[in-house]
Amino acid sequence: MKKIPGLLILFLICFFVQAQNQTDEALIKIDNEEITKDEFLRFYEKNKVNLSTGETISVDEYLDLFVNFKLKVIEAKNRGLDTSQAFINEFKGYKEQLAKPYLLDPETVDSLAKEAYERMQIEVRASHILVRIPVDATPEDTIFAYKKARDIRSRILRGEPFHVVAKGTSDDPSVKNNGGDLGYFTVFQMVYPFENAVYHSEVNEVTRPVRTRFGYHIIKVTDKRKSQGEIKVAHIMLAVPKSLSPKDANEKKELINELYHRLMQGDDFNDLARKYSEDRGSANLGGELPWFGVGQMIHDFEMAAFELEKNGEISKPVKTNYGWHIIKRIDRKKPKSFQNIKEDLKRKVIHDSRASVAREALIEKLKDEYHFQVKESNIPGYFDTTENVFRLNHQYIESKFNIRDTLFILANQVYTINDFEGFVRRRKGRLQISPYQYYRLYNDFVDHTIIKFEESKLEQKYPDYKYLLKEYYEGMLLFELTDQEIWSKAIKDTVGLQNYYNRNKSDYMWDERWKGSVYYCDNKEVYQKVKKEVNKRSFGRRVKNSDLLNNYNEENEVLKIETGLFNKGENKFIDQMVWDEKSDANDKIFIIVKGERVKPTIKSFNEARGQVISDYQEYLEKQWVNNLHNKYNIQINNKVLTSIKKNIKN
Repeated sequence: MKKIPGLLILFLICFFVQAQNQTDEALIKIDNEEITKDEFLRFYEKNKVNLSTGETISVDEYLDLFVNFKLKVIEAKNRGLDTSQAFINEFKGYKEQLAKPYLLDPETVDSLAKEAYERMQIEVRASHILVRIPVDATPEDTIFAYKKARDIRSRILRGEPFHVVAKGTSDDPSVKNNGGDLGYFTVFQMVYPFENAVYHSEVNEVTRPVRTRFGYHIIKVTDKRKSQGEIKVAHIMLAVPKSLSPKDANEKKELINELYHRLMQGDDFNDLARKYSEDRGSANLGGELPWFGVGQMIHDFEMAAFELEKNGEISKPVKTNYGWHIIKRIDRKKPKSFQNIKEDLKRKVIHDSRASVAREALIEKLKDEYHFQVKESNIPGYFDTTENVFRLNHQYIESKFNIRDTLFILANQVYTINDFEGFVRRRKGRLQISPYQYYRLYNDFVDHTIIKFEESKLEQKYPDYKYLLKEYYEGMLLFELTDQEIWSKAIKDTVGLQNYYNRNKSDYMWDERWKGSVYYCDNKEVYQKVKKEVNKRSFGRRVKNSDLLNNYNEENEVLKIETGLFNKGENKFIDQMVWDEKSDANDKIFIIVKGERVKPTIKSFNEARGQVISDYQEYLEKQWVNNLHNKYNIQINNKVLTSIKKNIKN
């Protein structure tokens, strides 16, 4: 009876090994390199849908594409393209970005995303006073700044107006204009410690000093309200810089009022924005701005926009620091559900200052996972509670430590004082370091070591990360080699391009075209006169297009003329009048078309150059792939391929 558990364990081990081997079976072998069934399936599941048709690509069809891809990657590696310093540096950058989410505690990231969503439902208005101190300030400087911030808070609690104290004490340069008022804002718009303090405070509460990377803040929350969501508007802006003379400023005010009056009389907002708005970035779009929420525009503009109650409503002229605005509401939307934006919030968390919370949480978990042990007697610094200062341990002061002495152990690997001293030199060079900085550097060294160790294990722990990293690596190789063999080669090989064009001229034909002039008249009387002129046999000799424009456009532009060589589809009036195509042409404009059809002809090399380059690249691609198939020995494991097809069908 005692043998049964052992037999059972042996059976389970064999079962799992067999299952693992089935997953790792080689499907393709190119020379000595094997590509597993698992890798092929990962690629196939990601790319099996043809984006242009929406149809699923068959396994056999995708296998051909996959083999061609792998051939190019292997060729690139054999040429040593992955050994250049440029490639190494670029791949290192990609690797660091891909690793970032894996070096944060996922549970904490989820929690921070949920917290962010809850805070998104509330918008906060607050004022602050900043006592600036550097990030690496000494404990003495930190205490001095803290006491200063505490004294400032006491003045406010005794009844001094916040904005008055702010203007006299704050190190935030914007205080001169806003008295410390930051307006309304929401999540992700302030550094995380500041945001935390605000959302944990009640309206009219003055916080204790809050430490951020900028220094200490005294914060007063002045209002909280439900989220306004996001809004899309268009605006007409007339700039009023401070340097503008009173006379010119008054003219701008008169013009904005005139434009508002015209809008109320029914003039088109888009037309006026294109013609008058001095925000040239939006003027060509009829004044249209991107979607925005609270805290993303200057306060006065934002307030006026959100006060508009319905789509199409237009505000009265609004004055901001930039000048005058007339705002038109286009649309408005409420905040999305948590499930709809969860992944987006997680991405924001990862790239926000709050990511440090998730990083610290991961480090604490990794300490347990990798059995982190510290030798307390060798830590370089400590905090002297008697005198409230940081001090170095005596062996560091007297330089009597052994550089091989253990600082800590991680995953059975010993890290010594020498390792730490090397870290200090890389961070600080030969600069004089205070005991406090030494202590902080030690903590940084511990965190850095744990994170780097975990980073070295990511490919073993997370298969998705491993394959994603491989995709980037192979994608970079493919891009570099394809550029050499196809893209740049096709552009630079002028002789090859010309020869390819000469062999395939019949592929580059102009369709039937039309050559002549189109006359646009918005006045029927002018239309009749122009029609009579252009139909005369002598037209073009005695009277020309330029004469018509001079004759009929003296006061207003009632005649426009467009002359050229037109393809079908380029001009809806020509399409309708020459080729009898259906058209939504404006029937309020009178049209005259005079010219002739041009028979199909072969495009010149310069006219067809773009298409020739594209076709030549495709030609080079086919030749190259054929050469690679001949160069490398390719073997497909048909037994494994059959099992893949069978599983996909089931």
